This record gives sequence, structure tokens and C-alpha cells, in this order.
Amino acid sequence: MKQMTDRTQILESMPVGKAIRVLAVPTMVAMLIQVIYNMTDTFFIGKLEDANMVAAISLCMPIFMLVQAFGNIFAIGGASLISRMLGEGNREKANHAASISFWAATAFCTVAAIFGLIYMEPILRLCGASANTMGYSKSYLFVMLFGSPFMGMQMAMGGLLRSEGATRESMIGMMSGSILNMLLDPIMIFALHMNIAGAALATVIGNIAGFGYYVTFYMRKKGILSVGFSNFSLQGWYYGEIFKIGIPASLGMMLMSIGGIIGNVFAAGFGDAVVAANGVVMRATSITFMLVFGLAQGCQPLMGYSYGAGNYKRLFETVRRAVITGSIMCICFAVTFYSFADIWIRVFIVDEAVISYGIRIMHVLSYTMPLLGLQMILMMMFQSLGKSVQSLVISIGRQGLFFIPSLILFSRLWGFNGFIFAQPFSDFLTTALSFTLFLLMRKKMKQTMIDTQASMITPETMAAGMSSDH
Repeated sequence: MKQMTDRTQILESMPVGKAIRVLAVPTMVAMLIQVIYNMTDTFFIGKLEDANMVAAISLCMPIFMLVQAFGNIFAIGGASLISRMLGEGNREKANHAASISFWAATAFCTVAAIFGLIYMEPILRLCGASANTMGYSKSYLFVMLFGSPFMGMQMAMGGLLRSEGATRESMIGMMSGSILNMLLDPIMIFALHMNIAGAALATVIGNIAGFGYYVTFYMRKKGILSVGFSNFSLQGWYYGEIFKIGIPASLGMMLMSIGGIIGNVFAAGFGDAVVAANGVVMRATSITFMLVFGLAQGCQPLMGYSYGAGNYKRLFETVRRAVITGSIMCICFAVTFYSFADIWIRVFIVDEAVISYGIRIMHVLSYTMPLLGLQMILMMMFQSLGKSVQSLVISIGRQGLFFIPSLILFSRLWGFNGFIFAQPFSDFLTTALSFTLFLLMRKKMKQTMIDTQASMITPETMAAGMSSDH
């Protein structure tokens, strides 16, 4: 009961700046550890000095992200609903939403993994795997798909913990799995001579360990919520509320995955060295995206709770502070990546062709990296508030409307230079769209606040005010 009171106090009355630190620092640390362990796979595989293995990981990751996107429907959609229900003081509905999110995420990820295992080779061919990379890609993807249901369950539980303000516990679960993965990587890859399959197995085992921590946390009844099957419900209202936020959010992840697949296909057209270079750059620069995403995730329960409680002033202050923090972070990373691109890429691989292509890709990505803070915070805000239309527009916009068409058009017009400018161009347009939608929403919400205050002024209250003046 004390834990529940403490978390409610964080969401409801703690000063905004301090609340953001309490909630967001654990999620950012967890994301940092996740980025490091994602880099670890590429780092150790790169030490085998085979660019085709590095390319194979790059080809497989968008496919695996597509599977995870199905679990993400319930991790994000469920978290948004839960935080709003807790803000309204409706714990029973929050418990139903938590149980539905967990069990449905498990089912969706399992079905997606089975489909991927059955059609693995045709999917890899579609994604640009060549004769040089097909064998390595199959070895890596088979293990990853086999363990993906556990990864989906871990993702769902992590989202549920964040939704109730237990960001520290969510961080511990993610960190424990990530650290175990990093320790197992050299053992699996080198000591057991499993090469690329060993990297995948280490990742799966790490995620199972993180999931195990979350299970014991709920079994010890330390959470506000319950994911027990007794709370599972088939009532359509819950699914409608979860889907209206979860699908747009996951559609963005799915489109990002599809964009990655199409990007790899176009990269393969320039050679396997470009596929490897693009993969290395995306792994390295993901630290920026993941840290600002961790900041946004940490602010998600605070934004959702404030909106559910009708405290718009607290909501806007949270957004303002988060955007400033995220933007400063992104600017620092942009300068670092641009200035030391050569060093970053050489950490992973020593192939000169891959390094040359990688430097050019990293320099161009740095141009619009400072915009990611504003873009990600506003995207998470719309999801937190249950604004399905805005969330859907932004999710579709970043990849479907902007990136994929730009990638196809620019690559055909300007070749490799067009290929590397497609993502920065997309980020610029997406940020402009997000900010425009935010200004429209803020104007509408401020008008609602004015109308509400005006409706509270009645003849009786006016008379009471006048009498008190006398």
C-alpha cells in the first residue's frame, strides 16, 4: 500500500522537474544498457572480420522488429490506458487492461514468430539477402524468432510497470537481461564457436532472464497492478481503447521495420558493404533515439495521469521540460557523431570500404538528429493522452508518408547520396508535423480550460464574491 501511495504522489503532486528525473532516469538507463547490448552483438561479430555476418544482422533486425511490433500494440496501448485509469482513480479497469495487455501480447508474438519461422527463407530473400548473407541470416533469425514470444512478454511487462510509475523496477528487469546478454556474447560466439547464432542465443537468454524478473515481481505482489488471468476480459471497450493507441504506435514501428527492410534492399543494390555500413551506423546512432525514447517513456505515466486528472497545467509543464532536456541531449550526440564518425565505425569493424560508406551515412544522419527530442516527446504525449488520430498521423507520417517514398525517389534520382538523405528529410517533415498538431491541440485544450472556468462563474458565486469584498 505504501508503494502505491508513493507512486501516486510522484504522478500527482511531486514537482514536475523532480518527477521527470525520478521516472525518466531509470528508463533512460535501461535504454542505454539495451543500446550497449545491441551494439555488443555487432561489436563481437565484427571481430570475426566478416562483413557478410555484420550485414546479416542488419538484414534480420527489421524482421525481428516487425514481430516485436505486435507485442508493442499492447505494451504502449495498455500503458496509455492504465495510466489514464489510475489518474481517474479506477484501479479495477487498470487491472483488466494490464491482464489483457500481457496475455494478448504473448499470443500475438507467438503467432508472428511461427509465421516467420515457416516462411523465413522467402522473407529473407525479399529483404535483400544475397548468396553471401543468406546462410548467416538464417542462422541468426531462426534463434531470434524462436525466442521472440519471451521478448514480447518482457516488453509488455516492462510497459505495464512503467505505466504505474515503477520505472526503477522496469529498468532492473531490462538491465539484468541486457547485462547477461553481454556476458554471454563472447562465450557463445568465441568459446563455443557458435558465431552469429551464438549472438542471437545470448540475446534470447538475456530476454528470458529479464522476463523472469518481472514475473517474480508480480508474484511477490509488489505492483499496483495484477496481470493474473483472473483479470482477463473479452469486453470490447478495453480492446478498443488499447488498439486506438497501440495500433498507431506499433504501426509506426511496423513501418519503421518495413522502411528498414526496403532500406536494406536499396542498400544491397549498392553492395553488401553498404548494407554492413548502414547497419553499423544505425546501431551506433540508435543511442540517441533510444535515450530520448527512454526519456519519453519515463514521462508517459506522468503525462497520462495529469491528463486523466484534468491537470493540463502540469501536463504542459511536463512536455516543456522533457522537450528541452531531449533537445539538448540530441544536439550533443549530433555533434559527437559528426565529429568522430570514423572512430565510432572503427569500433565495430575494420573493413575500409564499410568505414568509408559509414562515415558518409553518419555525417548526413547528424544533420537532423537535434530534432528527435521534440519529435519523440510529442509522439509519446499523443499516445499518453489517448489522441489516436494525431498518434496515427505521426506514426504513418514518419515512415509511410515521408521516409519510404523519399527513399525510393531519392535513391533513383541521386543514387547513394539520395539513399542517405532520405531519413534526415523524413525526420524534418515529421517533426514539423508533430509540432503543428501539438499547437492545434494546445489551443483547443486552453480554450476548454477557459470555457470550464467561465461556466463555474454563476450569479451565486458572483454574489458570494461581492459579499466577501464587503
